Amino acid sequence: MTATPLPRVTIKDVAARAGVSKGAVSLAFNRKPGLSEATRDRIFRAARELGWAPSSTARTLAGSRVDVVGLAVCRPARLLGLEPFYMEFISGVESVLVERSCSLLLRLVRSPDEEVGLMESWWRSRQIGGSILVDFRADDPRPAVAERLGLPAVAVGHPSLTGGLTSVWTDDATAVTEAVRYLAALGHRRIARVGGAAALGHTAIRTAAFDEAVGALEPPARAWQV
Repeated sequence: MTATPLPRVTIKDVAARAGVSKGAVSLAFNRKPGLSEATRDRIFRAARELGWAPSSTARTLAGSRVDVVGLAVCRPARLLGLEPFYMEFISGVESVLVERSCSLLLRLVRSPDEEVGLMESWWRSRQIGGSILVDFRADDPRPAVAERLGLPAVAVGHPSLTGGLTSVWTDDATAVTEAVRYLAALGHRRIARVGGAAALGHTAIRTAAFDEAVGALEPPARAWQV
């Protein structure tokens, strides 16, 4: 038995979801004047919810810019809400994008391979104008993919992990070292550290810094990492 294909989402569907005309949707995606920012945001939200984007051919002919930034996070949805870092991070990204009339397209993925496929799909269908990349691993494939696609990207991670992409990072090694020294100065000699996923590059940086900092203490300390 052949499955019935799902109906294709159209600009009419987006207009209906957002409560506007098809012309208003066109104005929003072509960055034309005549719409309030609230209406424009409502249209973009409706398009994201429906998984709709203008055809790449139409967007190319119109010569329009895509003011949407993509962010894929390899985390289960139930865990993402428990991580204060990501809630603060996404809030910070949104606060900057809204000042520039840009939108954030957020997707949770199950694996790095799925994220690479998503990057290619987003860029080739012109759903995004650039991307933020997080959670780098050793020999991460995404910098090479971004370069091959010509995808503008900002990496959140140490430059040693991000393959030459423009990077924003915190000094994880120094932070861990100072934390260990502070605990030692308080007289503690049984120090434990709870770390993240071992495959992540920043976890490896923190682990190495922890081992080095504990090993340098005098008198010696006992340490655990989990």
